[in-house]
Amino acid sequence: MEYTIAHETAYSYAEPVQESYTLLHLRPRSDEHQFCSKYELRISPAARVFAYFDRFANEVEHFQILRAHEKLSITTHSQIVTLLPADPAPPDGATRAILDGDPALGEYWDFLHESAYVQFSPELATFWAELEGPGEAIGTWAHRVSAHIHETFAYDTDATNVRTNVRGALAARAGVCQDFAHVMIAVLRSAGIPARYASGYIFRGDSTILGAEASHAWCEAYLPPYGWVGFDPTNDLLINDHFVRIAIGRDYGDVSPVRGVFRGASESEMSVNVAMDRLPPSQQQQQ
Repeated sequence: MEYTIAHETAYSYAEPVQESYTLLHLRPRSDEHQFCSKYELRISPAARVFAYFDRFANEVEHFQILRAHEKLSITTHSQIVTLLPADPAPPDGATRAILDGDPALGEYWDFLHESAYVQFSPELATFWAELEGPGEAIGTWAHRVSAHIHETFAYDTDATNVRTNVRGALAARAGVCQDFAHVMIAVLRSAGIPARYASGYIFRGDSTILGAEASHAWCEAYLPPYGWVGFDPTNDLLINDHFVRIAIGRDYGDVSPVRGVFRGASESEMSVNVAMDRLPPSQQQQQ
């Protein structure tokens, strides 16, 4: 599939601010699962943008605005070709024995332990009591974990915020895609299965899809011999050609789309608008 994505983040400040420093994870990755053929970034007020690759191979952009300003707008336009199948097969062949014998397992320490948003808390132990397994068939079990979170958590944009960690999400039994992903990551890591946080977008199409109105998030589990397999517990889906990945990390703190600091008024308003459209087949053939 080929998609165009427009993403706008706008800030409005109660009073003029200055010395704002902003860091972005907004450029879609190009890898074996997708290819970013076009990416444009526009900032108002205008600023010079610098970029680097972080430890997880995400492209990070950053800029500063030193003069006083009352508004800040960050807009990206991207075009991406996704290469995953529309209906991926579940990783039922992944077993504990294969994982334990995998020579690459030692490289994933970060994805096996706690992180800023992901803790092995008493609340997680209580949640574990609702699950059977994992047993030997860890691929099948990971799919069941995704389904259980989808069934037992309410999607509620008012229940949590961007600072909510796994303990808060488990206490609320509600949240958004960020929270659903964090809970699944915590469950898998506590079972000795490497799991990481992925941010990006999901195409709504004609389906009833949660999380398509802004940036989306899901969990990726390392399940040899399949490698990294994506699960979206918000919608109980395996990651397919409707997903576009921007960044991966230990949790939300590593890949937040827009993060920054400024000097000035403490009150501000933020709005986020995302429009993701699929190119018609005739246009895709012309590319």
